[in-house]
Amino acid sequence: MIENALANGATQHFNIAAQSLNNALMRFAADANLELIFNSDIVRGRNAKSLVGNMTPAQALTQLLQDCGVTYRFVDEHTVTLERLSAADATLKPAQDDKNRDDKNKALRNNAKPVSVVAPVTLQIMTVTGEEGDDSTSYQVVNAITATKTDTPIKEIPQSIQVIPRVLMNDQQNITVSEMLTNVSGVVPRNVLYAPVIEGTLIRGFRAEQTTDGFNQYYNPGDRESTVNIDKIEVLKGSNATLYGGGSGSPVGGMVNVISKLPKLNAFGEAGIKIGSYDFYQPYFDWNQPLNNAVLFRVTGEYTNSQSHVDVIETERFNINPALTLTNNDTTTLTLQGKVSRWQQPDYQGLPATGSISGDFRIRPETFIGPANISDSHSNADGVWGSLDHQINKIWSINVKARYAESAFDQRVQSLFGNDGFVGDVPLFAPTTWALVNAELRQQQQEFSVLGNAVAKINIGPTENTLLLGADYSELDDNGFINGDFGPFGFGAGMVDLTAPAFPEPYNDPQPRTNNTFAKNTTYGGYVQLQSTFYKRFHQLLSLRLGEVEIDYKSAVGINSKTALLQPLPRVGGVFDITDNFSLFASYSEGMRGQPFVNFIDTPYPELSKHLETGIKFDFPGQLSGQLAVYQIDRSHVAVKSGLGSISAGQQCSRGFEADVIWQPSDAVGVLANYAHTQARFTDNLAGVPADNSVALVPENSGRVWANYRFQQEALKGLSAGFGVYLRSGAFLSNNNVFKTDGYHTFDAAIAYETKHFKLATTVKNLTGEDYFQPYNYFAGRTAPAAGPEAYINISLKY
Repeated sequence: MIENALANGATQHFNIAAQSLNNALMRFAADANLELIFNSDIVRGRNAKSLVGNMTPAQALTQLLQDCGVTYRFVDEHTVTLERLSAADATLKPAQDDKNRDDKNKALRNNAKPVSVVAPVTLQIMTVTGEEGDDSTSYQVVNAITATKTDTPIKEIPQSIQVIPRVLMNDQQNITVSEMLTNVSGVVPRNVLYAPVIEGTLIRGFRAEQTTDGFNQYYNPGDRESTVNIDKIEVLKGSNATLYGGGSGSPVGGMVNVISKLPKLNAFGEAGIKIGSYDFYQPYFDWNQPLNNAVLFRVTGEYTNSQSHVDVIETERFNINPALTLTNNDTTTLTLQGKVSRWQQPDYQGLPATGSISGDFRIRPETFIGPANISDSHSNADGVWGSLDHQINKIWSINVKARYAESAFDQRVQSLFGNDGFVGDVPLFAPTTWALVNAELRQQQQEFSVLGNAVAKINIGPTENTLLLGADYSELDDNGFINGDFGPFGFGAGMVDLTAPAFPEPYNDPQPRTNNTFAKNTTYGGYVQLQSTFYKRFHQLLSLRLGEVEIDYKSAVGINSKTALLQPLPRVGGVFDITDNFSLFASYSEGMRGQPFVNFIDTPYPELSKHLETGIKFDFPGQLSGQLAVYQIDRSHVAVKSGLGSISAGQQCSRGFEADVIWQPSDAVGVLANYAHTQARFTDNLAGVPADNSVALVPENSGRVWANYRFQQEALKGLSAGFGVYLRSGAFLSNNNVFKTDGYHTFDAAIAYETKHFKLATTVKNLTGEDYFQPYNYFAGRTAPAAGPEAYINISLKY
């Protein structure tokens, strides 16, 4: 009975720092093992004082809600909800409240009928169903959904997952998604100069997938660096085929799940503009307007126009993101979302290694290779998707999602051609002369995906169990061509001496401009996952997927191949809580994915991966949280060069150590630190390079530290300042390990002043103007120079 549970509530120790009420309640629910349900709008803008001491959960919740205009009630013995105080209740004096609660407890002990005052109970389930509030100042995130497709405490997930909350993005004044990802260990972000024609992010040395709300982005085209519609980013490391397919299949190195902003109950809006170096300007808006309590609407948008530290480059991009939520505010919610996304820019091919980081001469770093009037390359992405959530009863709930998307890109370049072919790192004629070739890549994609799952929460004896049953299907048609105009003598656009670069030959589209490659990727499968907690100390995760990847590939030169691989893909792991603050975890998982952007001359088998990981998680509420992990990923059937194309034959292995730490002793101070040591190697010589060669682009060591301070003095309320550093060792440009960049470090700083209706912020990137080159991965080689110091100002009005 609820009454008995209340009377016998156990005392426990709480240590919850002063912070927003929303985040304090989420921390309380996690520490007290409660199912706490509330709408974040009723606590928005409210703060909670620190809560330290031994007390019952009832006493702790009463203190947290003191003077907040919020009370609580129990739906059943497993569920507590928060509600606004009525006008009559709000006038009660604290002493009278305390007396009423004491009277009720006394009545319960005497088996008398309780008086009509709501009282708390001690619950036995840990499920938090609130939101990370927009007013949050904490970098610590308690729960994540990407790793398990259920809202699970991170400390109970036996795999590495890091979350980048919106507040961290705002404090750092991030301009791009790639910049945000430096906040996670082991991630090598893509270069923002690269055309959005392939997803280039690496995690733990291998290719990662980017998803939007769980849907695979495949090439990830369009305005993919925009931050305006991001609520948070969850980065899951290692293979995870059990829950994710679509596009080319499941992640190998890991996945970056971008979680979109959704409509909320209260009306609010923001409009602003960012301006900065290289004639950068970026107007944006975020408008949330509920039509009534059951129909909620939100739309975000952003337009960006900018020059670059590289000559000729001018980037123009925009995106618009409408979302509509229909809900009965009880058991059923339907959310419909859309995106229109555009990007255009002259294609940047980087600089050859010879002349930038090697050789007896130096190319001016700002040099753009190709004619200044070359046509822009384009990348577009449009999509609509929906998600239906329904609570069937106290045990079962379902979620069904579907998406239809179209995308296209057209990449035009006057490319270098050297002694190493299109890699272009070595001159065709020593010491400084390359050939030029007009080339064009054009692709169009159509994708349809549907996925659904059912979740059951069942408690049996000393165990708390969450069962997930699901299935997904995705079909992607990818057609296009890649052409090069070599001319009658093999050099269609002439020659260039990069000591004095000139490009008199105009760019002309190679002919014929008709599709000559046709690929269809179909992925589908079913999965089952069981999460179990035993005696509140051991958290087990068992899952299995029976998945299939079908690749149907045709080309105009007569290649006609179709492969299908049906594979059971397991995932198993566990977390053991040594104490309330320290846990050991270990897991094993497998992955399977198709291989896009590869011209196969043989049967295009999917690549496979196996991932083993173990480590320590730690969580001191309101203080320090994070994890240390070691891992190994074995990757097979990797596409490797063979003649004029590629075959599925290579073997690679990545091993490493990672640390991710957040220290937040108070609402005023936030510190993030991470470090990664990554060794990604070839384990055979089938790629045309010796075994034990390093995989290109992967630095062995990298790390990030960021610290932010919010002034608490009344005269300085709203003012904050942050400072950070990012460090990275050198990496090889290509798998042959001939050329390697030097390591580098950059400093960044930010200052902001924010009130309820106004924000003014400024940030400086590469504060000390460090000069360095990064691997660029254009035709599997080349470098890109760093920008000098960049300054940005953000001004916005809010309501």
